[in-house]
Amino acid sequence: MKMKRNAVIIGLACVFAANGAALRAQSTSGEKVKNDVKQTVNDVKTDVGEKKAEYEKWAKAQLDDLDAKIDQLSKKMSDLSKEGNTKARAQVKELKKKRKTAGKKFEKMKAASKKEWEAFRVDVNDAVSDLKKAYENLKADMK
Repeated sequence: MKMKRNAVIIGLACVFAANGAALRAQSTSGEKVKNDVKQTVNDVKTDVGEKKAEYEKWAKAQLDDLDAKIDQLSKKMSDLSKEGNTKARAQVKELKKKRKTAGKKFEKMKAASKKEWEAFRVDVNDAVSDLKKAYENLKADMK
């Protein structure tokens, strides 16, 4: 009887030991998953931050390029007739207004968080596109 009892106790001890090892393995596995998720989130945040920085650089270059082109056209206005010059001045005024709007949208996008910047990116794209179109129209009119 004593042997049976000892066998039962040893059997139960083995079961408890196996369950404890399984629980530790699950806990370790759960920690690994948790750490993997944290790493993935950090990687995504880094990727979004890099994309935002790249886009800011691109948009700034676009706006700087258009600023230089607008300045060149403004200098060429003196070669136009009085009537052409008046029309061109009005177009340049409108172009500068669009540039100011694009600049404001760009600054809002820069100030936006990594989560929000993509929504502002659409506004900046539209503003840059509109500005380019207005520039091309003015350039064509001045020929």
